[in-house]
Amino acid sequence: MRGAVAAGALAALLAAGAPGLTGVGAHSPGASRPDEFIQGAFTPAFVPPEPGTYELPAIGRVASFVLRDTAGRAVDTGALMAGKIAVVSFIYTACPDRLGCPLASLTLRDLQTRLRETGLDRDTVLVSISFDPERDRPAQLAKYAQIYHADPALWRFLTAPSGRVLDAVLASYGQDRTPERDERGRPTGRIRHVLKVFLVDRDRYVRNVYSAGFLVPALVVNDIRTVLGRAGAR
Repeated sequence: MRGAVAAGALAALLAAGAPGLTGVGAHSPGASRPDEFIQGAFTPAFVPPEPGTYELPAIGRVASFVLRDTAGRAVDTGALMAGKIAVVSFIYTACPDRLGCPLASLTLRDLQTRLRETGLDRDTVLVSISFDPERDRPAQLAKYAQIYHADPALWRFLTAPSGRVLDAVLASYGQDRTPERDERGRPTGRIRHVLKVFLVDRDRYVRNVYSAGFLVPALVVNDIRTVLGRAGAR
C-alpha cells in the first residue's frame, strides 16, 4: 500500500498503552497531532451530494458471523447489526500505512462524532474487524479502540476466533488480504490490502463501498440518511 510510516510505530504506541493519543500515524516522537499528519498528506477534494438526491442500490448481502469483541465475548454480527445501518471497516492494529487502517479508523472516529451530533447514532453501528486475528487478540483491540476514543455503545472492534472464520468473513464482504513474506518466505507482519469501508443496511445488504478517495465522513452521513429515507434530517 501507499505512504508507509515508520514500521512498528503503532505497535509501540499500543505496547505503551497511550490512552491520550487522538489518532494514529505519528512520524516522530514530537508529533502531538498524528491526525493532522494524515489529513495534511491526504485530504479528499470531494463535495458530497445532498442526501435523498441519489439512490444506493444493493450491491450484495453479507452473512452473519460469530466473532469476539475487546472483552473476548462472542458477538453475532447479525444481531449486532439488526435494525441498524452498519459502517464496517477492516483493519489491523500494526498497519504502518497512514493512508490505510489509520485513515479508516480516524474517519470512523470523526463519523462517531457526527452521528452523535445528528442523532443518527441511534440508527447506526460502527464495526471494525481485524484481519490479523493471531496478533489482534481482544486485549490488543481494546488498546487500539482506546486510542481512537471509541464509544463501545456505538463503535465495536471485533476479531475472528480462527483463520477459517476470518476467511469466510472476508469472502462475504469481498475484502482482500495478503500477508507479506520476506525472501525466505517468513511473515513480515505486514498485510497488503485495499482500503475498503462498507455501508450495510438494516437487512445486511451492502449499499456502498468507500475507498480512500471517497472516505469522507460527510458523504457517509449523507449516505446513511439516504438509506434511511431521511433526506431532510439535520
